[in-house]
Amino acid sequence: MAGYTERVSERMYPLDTYNADSLGVGVANGTWVSLRDYHRVWVFINVGDMVATATLDLLLQQATDTAGTGAKAITGKAITQLTQAGGDSDSLVCIELQTEELDVSGNFDAIRFVATVAAAAVELAVTVFGCQSRFDAVPTTNWAEIVG
Repeated sequence: MAGYTERVSERMYPLDTYNADSLGVGVANGTWVSLRDYHRVWVFINVGDMVATATLDLLLQQATDTAGTGAKAITGKAITQLTQAGGDSDSLVCIELQTEELDVSGNFDAIRFVATVAAAAVELAVTVFGCQSRFDAVPTTNWAEIVG
């Protein structure tokens, strides 16, 4: 089985993290990160408590650089709106992206997430992982600790 002895931390690297917090009504933007060193991205969304009327939308945007030049949404890379009324508190959601899904002909190679909360607060944590590094080995600097 190829890769069986590899650690997950050798294949997935946290490029950006929005640490667990209560996010009030408004928009929280992730940091623009370059995907030039990765084939795939996995965005892990951990939703905690939602106030009774709260809604959460989250989508991925792409740009031509980490300054956000030419920013636009990535088609098909948005979650279905989560609502407290729909019982979506304490949900785990993910978005997967292959770099070829970016506008590569337009030289887009950076992404960020955009989380929008409406009506009332939502507890939220988001981590953007670079997956399938184009070059071995992946860095370990964004990990506080790796136990293997």
